[in-house]
Amino acid sequence: MAETPLPARPSLPPAERPQNPKRPFPYLEQEVMVVNEAQHVTLAGTLTKPKGPGPFPAVLLITGSGPQDRDETLPLDPPPYHKPFLIVSDYLTRRGIAVLRLDDRGVAKSTGVFNSATTADFATDAMAGVQFLAKRSDIDRKHIGLIGHSEGGIIAPMVANLDPSVSFVVLLAGTGLSGDRIFEQQMFYSILAAGRPIREAETSRQVQHRLLEIVESTTDKAEQASKVDDLMGDDKTTADYIKSSLPMLNMPWYRYFFTYDPAPELVKLQIPILALHGSKDTQVDPMQNMPAIQAALTRGKNPDATVRMIPGVNHLFQNCTTGYLAEYATIPETMSPAVLEIVGDWIEKHVK
Repeated sequence: MAETPLPARPSLPPAERPQNPKRPFPYLEQEVMVVNEAQHVTLAGTLTKPKGPGPFPAVLLITGSGPQDRDETLPLDPPPYHKPFLIVSDYLTRRGIAVLRLDDRGVAKSTGVFNSATTADFATDAMAGVQFLAKRSDIDRKHIGLIGHSEGGIIAPMVANLDPSVSFVVLLAGTGLSGDRIFEQQMFYSILAAGRPIREAETSRQVQHRLLEIVESTTDKAEQASKVDDLMGDDKTTADYIKSSLPMLNMPWYRYFFTYDPAPELVKLQIPILALHGSKDTQVDPMQNMPAIQAALTRGKNPDATVRMIPGVNHLFQNCTTGYLAEYATIPETMSPAVLEIVGDWIEKHVK
């Protein structure tokens, strides 16, 4: 599997992202610190809430994979950057819903070490956020929800099943399959994005599948390297390239993600759930994941579950052309207004 660089990203003139909200806001902002006592981590964040005494329904936003700040800022060139969670927070708070968003552990003002943590560790951070909200007199304890994007869509059901304070869940591009399946499909789309033929993308996906089988079969680095040599045969250049990726694939987060199956938590989930997917998502393929999520919710007989495809949007829920990662920065829109409205209407219905 030779490295295939993505095509150059089209340059954009430095212009404002039109959806980024500008002060003064018609609501209150409060800088907060959330303590995860179980893991000795302190998370910095922002609580936005409508003016007035409350109590207000509230949501906690849970970021996707990789070290993310509270706005889920995408550090794309040129600035200003897309800030999806800032957009979600502003939209929902204007509709009367308090929103808590947090810097990931080890990011910005939050303490802790990001690279040694797994999805299960991040779930304890989210639980601390829920408990923070539930203790506040200005928050309606009966109406606290979670909105998880991407990996956050794995975390949200885990937290909801552990904490009875959670009354509803929204999954934005959440997964329904184990991470190794997701990773293989991402490889497939990255090769297509580079302009390579579909047969090459399929071959690369198959090699990726066998590589992950090796990683999952043993933690012994020498054994992994030997198995890679056996896999690639005489292709030593590709074998050396693959072996160079082994340290990353053996990091705690990756090992957990590859083998974690989100279906059991989805089966257990008995509170209202809205799961949205973009039809052009190339990071969490809707054709893979939507049927798996729907099957798990059906198996669990969830009485209030909606799984819905949004046409023409990507992993960030931007209206797009290709859905490939290189396109994200070229799109002025941060998140489809129609998607924001769907989420806002659904939450409003469930907090009345």
